[in-house]
Amino acid sequence: MKIDGAIFDFDGTLFDSMPIWKGIKFKFFDAIGLELSAEDKKDFEGLFLREALILAKERFNMPESYEELFERFFNYLKRLYLDQAEPKNDIIEFLEKLKTKGVKMGIATATAESALEALLEKYGMRDYFSEIYSTYTVGAAKTEPKVYDVVLEKLGTRKETTWVFEDALYAAKTVKANGYNLVGIFDESEKNTEELKEISDIYIHNYSEIDL
Repeated sequence: MKIDGAIFDFDGTLFDSMPIWKGIKFKFFDAIGLELSAEDKKDFEGLFLREALILAKERFNMPESYEELFERFFNYLKRLYLDQAEPKNDIIEFLEKLKTKGVKMGIATATAESALEALLEKYGMRDYFSEIYSTYTVGAAKTEPKVYDVVLEKLGTRKETTWVFEDALYAAKTVKANGYNLVGIFDESEKNTEELKEISDIYIHNYSEIDL
């Protein structure tokens, strides 16, 4: 495995945190005292988080700006992370091996940076990553390569020797379609594991499986 740059997803890749996201928008609405009717719940069910927060502000005449509402949500998420999320198996040992080899590391995530910094600090993982960028910061979801491209540029490594670590098939498809090396990570939240395995250059259940 020739590697001088590594770009990690966060949820399901660095941390076993995907269960927190199950029904997260409804948990948040309940936590802030919004009462949703059965019709409301049906309207919100299929929405991505950003769309759901925008609709909630409009439908319930919430006084916060969109930016304040997003910040409120990610503060809520940060508390859940600190209470419930734990690192993936052997990830810290793997990060230490990469550091020893001089590999530059960054995070490309769909979670706002403010929500994950404290969790990285809690487990002594923050200093491994020189760059952390979210889809919120770059203004493009992982259906586009922008967040990976930004991290790659900041790391200053070559794409051909930079590896992206992802557990979600939709994001992995973006990675491969745009010329990156892909390590597919098993996570129970991803139901299309066979397809993820097929498109991955390397597919693992545990970081100890990777031979550097």
